[in-house]
Amino acid sequence: MNIAARIARYRAIESRRARPLIVYATSTRRGVPGQMAGDAVRFFIDQIDAIVDGVSVDVLINSTGGDALTAWKLMSVLRERFERIAVLVPLEAFSAATIFALGADEIVMHPHASLGPIDPQVTIRQPDGGSRRFSFEDVGAFLRFVSDEVNLTEQAHMAGVVSGLLQAADPLVLGGAKRASELATDVGERLLQTHMTAPEERGRAREIAENLNKSFFAHGDAVSRGRARLLDLKVADDDPALEALIWAAYVGIEEYMETRRPFVPLEHFVGNGGADALRPTAPIAVPPNAPQQVVNQIWSAVAQSVIAQMAQHAVEVDYSLVNALIESPRRAAECRTTGKLSALRQPSGEIKLLGTDYQSGWHELDLEATAA
Repeated sequence: MNIAARIARYRAIESRRARPLIVYATSTRRGVPGQMAGDAVRFFIDQIDAIVDGVSVDVLINSTGGDALTAWKLMSVLRERFERIAVLVPLEAFSAATIFALGADEIVMHPHASLGPIDPQVTIRQPDGGSRRFSFEDVGAFLRFVSDEVNLTEQAHMAGVVSGLLQAADPLVLGGAKRASELATDVGERLLQTHMTAPEERGRAREIAENLNKSFFAHGDAVSRGRARLLDLKVADDDPALEALIWAAYVGIEEYMETRRPFVPLEHFVGNGGADALRPTAPIAVPPNAPQQVVNQIWSAVAQSVIAQMAQHAVEVDYSLVNALIESPRRAAECRTTGKLSALRQPSGEIKLLGTDYQSGWHELDLEATAA
């Protein structure tokens, strides 16, 4: 769906809510990374500056998360400009996006929408070159398993367990995970206290933030609208008419970012003109009982053919992927990655695929030119 059609849907929400709307979405498309990150802040500020009048604003967000401090910065700049802030969630607002939503005076959740835990995830490199993700709560769960389930409580035995843990994860990594966990709770509490200002509410803000950080068994555990209300989050009353408009806006974003279609590089390469480069070569037929001189000539011709193919330019296929967008009826920007794919079928039959990003980053869209 093009930008003009998406903006028409944003205007419908603005008309019903009688306040400006800003949309922030990061990629949830499999194979296309997209996270809330600091490079989005400047373009978000442009959206705020484009709003001339009004003391209230809506932010429609769809994201699986990212940097907690980016969530804090975005909500902080909104608080400096507006008295009332609402976050609209059509489908997903996980991790840092949940932290962002905590700073809103109200959270408008579609029936399909989910928030999530705010326990940060830490990635460590494995000796084999792979990676593993965990949260600080995983460390605590392991130690509780050792003491409560295995019943290891003696100091000598626990020392061995801790030694094994430190071999699996560097002490500095564990310390960083602890600090990240504390940061998530602290940022969540601070954002809640921007609107939970009564004395009896301020202590409750800490409890809510800690529950979102520590009371879930998995980082991907979805917090439905009903569950969010049980957690005392400021979820708005049901409004089917508004929810339909929010969903329509999301469908436009979903279509544009192609979130329902995984990006599979080899599939993209073959489907966009690269199939011929991967056609297998015909097997070499050497006549039985052929003289050695003839066999040598055949293999010499094969070698020359391979060398000639290697000298040719590889087939390249362009790709262009949307990692994130920030837009409204007033202006629009997107983070996009463009590059080229090349592939080669090796003599063994294995296909070797190479992707090269030539450009990646945010850029402003010209709404007038797009509309024309």
